[in-house]
Amino acid sequence: MKRLLVVFLLLVLATAMAQSAPKWLFSYQSFKGRYAIYGGSLSDPQPPTRKDKRIAFWIDGKAAKQLFDAMGPDLRNACGVDGEYRLRQRAEVSCSYHPRDGHHCDFGFDLLTGRSIGGSIC
Repeated sequence: MKRLLVVFLLLVLATAMAQSAPKWLFSYQSFKGRYAIYGGSLSDPQPPTRKDKRIAFWIDGKAAKQLFDAMGPDLRNACGVDGEYRLRQRAEVSCSYHPRDGHHCDFGFDLLTGRSIGGSIC
């Protein structure tokens, strides 16, 4: 009888815990940002051509903050990093934070190969 009572209490506890946990729902969110389609390089952009076409994205606001928070930790001794400016980078995705400007992230793609490329210089 005690064994049955313990099993019942465990089931009730597990059910209560499952119901109290917030459910995560996959959904696309809108975001604030800009993009540029170009040829050449970011340091010397040219008009895009059929054989040379890239896109750079610049994202601001909530989406940039979520990316920044997910990337951690900050880079040290990186281009432009000072006391207030924070930078996080993983492969070709770069996110920064400054109290004056908020969160920004940039990344890009080579539109002919689909390969990830940087979205900003330094």
